[in-house]
Amino acid sequence: MPESRALTYLRQHRSHDARALIRCWRQAVKGTPFRLQTLGTKDGYPLIQITNRQKRPSDKPGLYVSAGIHGDEPAPPWGLLDWFERGGYAKLGERPLLLFPCLNPLGLVENRRGDGEDRDLNRLFDQCDLSPIREVRQSIAQRRFQLALCLHEDYDAQGAYVYDLNRQGDIASARTLLQRASTRQIPLDGRTRIDGRKADQGVLFRRRLDLRTVPGLPEAVFLYLNGYADRTLTFETPSEFSLPHRIEVHSRFLDAACAWCSQA
Repeated sequence: MPESRALTYLRQHRSHDARALIRCWRQAVKGTPFRLQTLGTKDGYPLIQITNRQKRPSDKPGLYVSAGIHGDEPAPPWGLLDWFERGGYAKLGERPLLLFPCLNPLGLVENRRGDGEDRDLNRLFDQCDLSPIREVRQSIAQRRFQLALCLHEDYDAQGAYVYDLNRQGDIASARTLLQRASTRQIPLDGRTRIDGRKADQGVLFRRRLDLRTVPGLPEAVFLYLNGYADRTLTFETPSEFSLPHRIEVHSRFLDAACAWCSQA
C-alpha cells in the first residue's frame, strides 16, 4: 500500500507546514464525494472546510470533526488527513460529514497554542465575530450532528483519553472507541483522575455542565449546550509520545467513531 501524504510530509519534518497540509487536502478530496471550501483567511492562511458535494446528502444527523485549533498539537490535523486519505469516511454510509482540518493555521506553523494574537481559540466560542469561530458558527447554523469530535493533544497525558458529553449517561461507547483506537505504543490513559477530574478507563464523562466551572467557552461545550450535537467527544493523545504513533491513534479513533455512527 502506498504511503499516505500525511506520513510523507512527516518524514520530511514538515508537521508544522500549514500550507503543505492544505495542499494535501486539495489533492485528497479529488475523486471523492466531498469538496474543499475556503471560508476566508485566518492570520494570512486559508481557512478551509471539507463537506459533502451534495447539499443535502441525507436527512440523517452527521459527523462533525475539527482539528488544529491549538497549533502546538500537530497530530490531530495530520491524523485527520491520514484517515480521510485511507477512505475512512466510507464507514459513515449515508451520514453527512463536516470537517475543519486546521482552525489555527498560524498556530500550527509557529508551534504555539494560540492564534496570531495569542488567543486560545478553544475558550472563545462565545465570540461570534472572531475568526474562525465566526466561520464555524455560520457553517453549522442549519446543521445537526449525531456526533461531534474535537481532536486534541495533552502534554501531561500518559495515554489516550476522551472527554465525553452526552445526555444518555452512556460511557461504554466512549470506552469502546478508546479501546479500538489505542495501541501498544499509545495505550489508553489509565489514571483515575485526569485534569483534576474523575476518569474511568480513559473516559471523563459529563451529562450536565455548570459553566461556572468551565474556563471560557470551549468548542465541544458550545456544540453540546446549543444542541448542534447529540454527543461531543474531545479526544486527547499524549503530545510527548512519538508523533507518527499519535497520528495513527487519531486515525484509528476516527475509524472507530465512524463505525459507531453508522450503527447507532
